[in-house]
Amino acid sequence: MHELLDLPDSNLFAIKFSDTLTEEDLDVLDSTLRSHLEKHTTTRALFVMDNVDEWTPEERWETLTFDIRHLRDLDKVAIVGDDLWDTWLEKAEILFPMSQLQTYSAEDREDALGWLRGDMDVPGMGPGSVSDPEATVQNEDE
Repeated sequence: MHELLDLPDSNLFAIKFSDTLTEEDLDVLDSTLRSHLEKHTTTRALFVMDNVDEWTPEERWETLTFDIRHLRDLDKVAIVGDDLWDTWLEKAEILFPMSQLQTYSAEDREDALGWLRGDMDVPGMGPGSVSDPEATVQNEDE
């Protein structure tokens, strides 16, 4: 089962998983996260794992991947939960190889959010962005 978490930060993606994860949960994760990555220069993700006991169909979850174009767009991933499976953590490292990855216990969820929100300003365009200090304006006379 899944629940999309509503956070005030425009470039934070947050989802809570519980019980047995299904194909519907996978589809929501895939489509929602992809959509979020396309809208924001940089995205940070919070995954809250609440008594997740298994996933079905197992083969779909095992082959879950994200478009390589977005690997650099997800710079921080926090996973919160008390019973974090080694399998889930290994999958997270494979899914988000370019991301900083931190795990937190359920009681430390606010710490996870604080870490995700740290250094939020990034050069580029879109929500959460600031002007790129290395960008130069072309002189019209040139």
